[in-house]
Amino acid sequence: MAPPSRVGRPLVAVVIVNWNGWHLLDACLASVREQHPSPDRVIVVDNGSTDGSLAELEARWPDVVALDAGSNLGFSGGNNLGIRDALAAGADQVLLLNNDAQLLPGALGELLAALTEAGPAVWAAAPKILYRATPDVIWSAGGRFDWWRGLSIDRGADELDQGQYDQPELMEFANACCLLVRARIFRELGFLDEGYFMYFEDSELAARAERTGARIAYQPAARVLHDVQASSGGADGGPSPAALYYWTRNRCRFIRRNVRGPVRRLAAHTYVIGSRVVRMVQAARAGRPQDARLVGRALVDAYVHGATGPRSTPPVRLP
Repeated sequence: MAPPSRVGRPLVAVVIVNWNGWHLLDACLASVREQHPSPDRVIVVDNGSTDGSLAELEARWPDVVALDAGSNLGFSGGNNLGIRDALAAGADQVLLLNNDAQLLPGALGELLAALTEAGPAVWAAAPKILYRATPDVIWSAGGRFDWWRGLSIDRGADELDQGQYDQPELMEFANACCLLVRARIFRELGFLDEGYFMYFEDSELAARAERTGARIAYQPAARVLHDVQASSGGADGGPSPAALYYWTRNRCRFIRRNVRGPVRRLAAHTYVIGSRVVRMVQAARAGRPQDARLVGRALVDAYVHGATGPRSTPPVRLP
């Protein structure tokens, strides 16, 4: 993708992590190509795909930087590989973009303008993200932290988009499905924590920034369509097994690392354990014992084994 004139604007790199997602990646890259101004560097990190993604990428998108991770490094490890390439190339701003997301026309320009105008106290800019299957329904319109329950919350999730979140605002959190980040933040605060593998690594980065007083500029004029969990194997009617496991396990890790104060930390851990036990019972009664076992394993891996990174193999035996 040939870069436009860079006079008066930062060098922008896009980082996309792909794992067996060629059926998604082509549309994602097409949406990036249509942006004005276009990014200066587009990097796709392939996490050991077996669907021919790399060959297709090199044949159809020769101007894209294709990095072969060699194995599945997860969302955090794959992004970090791409971010390091972007920083080495001199990027001033890095757009993290899911391979199952599509930028609508003008989205990148709106995010660039929001980050430029916001000033140094703002470390990232986030769009309004809509479901691709139902683009009048919101998936995320910025977000916030709920420290008593120990999680980050996407604002407006599953609400009909009626303009209720059409005002630019400063936020504590925004989802890394699509997030434009100042490159210096990775140098100052560190990269995505690879201990999470997938899920909560963006919450961890936002929590680090939040402790310094930095905020995220939510820009609703930038819009993105998202196939929720398409890249991790999700299907209609519920979360994918990967999402169920990593969301549970990593939330416990997030609480330990980021919730401040013993009372709030205890409350958050109690809520997580209690709510997950309820979910296990509900799954078992609904005829989904595999989901109940997966949640149980995630809790054991988190609280007994302190597991990080990819899920262990062979699986931990539950009592």
